[in-house]
Amino acid sequence: MADPTLVVTRKTAVRLPTEWGEFQMFLHEDNRDHKEHLTLVRGEVAGQKDVLVRVHSECFTGDVLGSRRCDCGEQLTLALRIIAEAGSGILLYLRQEGRGIGLLKKLQAYNLQDQGLDTVDANLALGHQADERDYDIAAHILKDLRIRTIRLLTNNPHKIESLENSGIGITERIPLISRVTPENCRYLRAKAERLNHLLDLDQPSCSFSDDQVLLFKLRQIPATGTACLQELKRPLVTLTYAQSLDGSIAARPGHPLTISCSESQTFTHSLRAAHDAILVGIGTVLADNPRLSVRLVPGNNPQPVLLDSRLRFPSYANLLKDGNR
Repeated sequence: MADPTLVVTRKTAVRLPTEWGEFQMFLHEDNRDHKEHLTLVRGEVAGQKDVLVRVHSECFTGDVLGSRRCDCGEQLTLALRIIAEAGSGILLYLRQEGRGIGLLKKLQAYNLQDQGLDTVDANLALGHQADERDYDIAAHILKDLRIRTIRLLTNNPHKIESLENSGIGITERIPLISRVTPENCRYLRAKAERLNHLLDLDQPSCSFSDDQVLLFKLRQIPATGTACLQELKRPLVTLTYAQSLDGSIAARPGHPLTISCSESQTFTHSLRAAHDAILVGIGTVLADNPRLSVRLVPGNNPQPVLLDSRLRFPSYANLLKDGNR
């Protein structure tokens, strides 16, 4: 139930150039805790439907210090990248540290986790709920920006339910897939098993699905490639191939046709991020005009290497649009 006494007031707006492009940043203040919440807006979104949105709760240790105990910092970076690549969207940065218990209690919870408790039991041991966040403030901000329906970047079903109960229509959930490491695997397992986050983790131990094991192996490619070059004097090469039933990967020249599901596309971007370069033939460039960049996962774009014996590379190719190339 939304709090009828809650008032969220827009205080100011500024232009904010960032690593991911230029945003307009709003600052809102609520009358409940008098906290200042930030909203980064990319493109024209006011009055639009199905706006791409990430509602991100503050995590000082993850967002600022790069802590590997959680996946918060990576989710923030990935969300900004996805919004920037889409050309428009919103990131809400809500001041509810530690799932709503504050920075001091979160750090105390870290000590309890080091003693064997998971992230949920640590909060409970400190006299708090497992998750004390609410998203009424986010709904107020979205309504202030005249947003009614959104495509939400999240793995958290509670966030979806809370926003819908506050009058925000969610037409699509878009998962945020971050890295699984030895430092955050117990944390992610607790989110999946005890907070019902939509993460694909096996039970009961800290083991992972075949897809996640494959992603682990992908992250070893740079080290393996370096060793291969040093020991054998040869680069490590990975071959990947995809084709539709009719043998075409474009509906017609210049109009690419998606033939993979979202999970497969995420895997493809992970594969690109694990390599220094990507080899492509001129036929694919002319028919599909691919970007071959990393957009769905954290990581750097590979250097494209083009095979073309007749100098047919077009000046309008998307491969020329990335500033790193």
